[in-house]
Amino acid sequence: MRLISRMGKKGFTIIELLMVIGIIGILMTIVTTAALGSLKTSRAQKADALCKAVEQGLATYYAQKDRWPGSIGTRIASGSFSSRSNDEGLDYQSDDNKYVLEASEIKDMIKEIVRESKNGNPMMDISGLYVSRDAGEANGKGYGMDFMDAIHGTKRSPKKMSLGEMNFGYQDPSTGYFRRFKVVYSIPTDEMKVSRQ
Repeated sequence: MRLISRMGKKGFTIIELLMVIGIIGILMTIVTTAALGSLKTSRAQKADALCKAVEQGLATYYAQKDRWPGSIGTRIASGSFSSRSNDEGLDYQSDDNKYVLEASEIKDMIKEIVRESKNGNPMMDISGLYVSRDAGEANGKGYGMDFMDAIHGTKRSPKKMSLGEMNFGYQDPSTGYFRRFKVVYSIPTDEMKVSRQ
């Protein structure tokens, strides 16, 4: 009689509950890892697409105006440009034929393209740009937002951003922080290459 009454009793043992919790934990880990991997891949693809769009915008500007935008373009066109030693060469040795633009020079270039696009001469799709008030240095921890959200404001960030306040870049695939573009000017080929930091 006791055996029958125990079998009819409802509930789980502690071991059964621990096993269920363990299985749920393993499944959550798998799902979370897959989601994070997908998020990083998505951010990396978007960052590469932004780099390509800016590079094409620079090339379009150069094709139309016969000079590069911003203060660096004026210096190159006037012949007062000189190379700066940098670590763009093979195995990060100095390469005097390449010039890594400074953050302010990159900002000036993209601002000029954005102004042209806003004034009816579209050189690139400015709505897809990613901007921030943060400088976007490699160790920075600032976040950015879509260009259109920045100029119109959002519920979360109602303060509108002026063009002068904006730094242009992408969302870091690993951390999600804002990073500015890396732009390298090749002196022998007269080309600008845009990439991630």
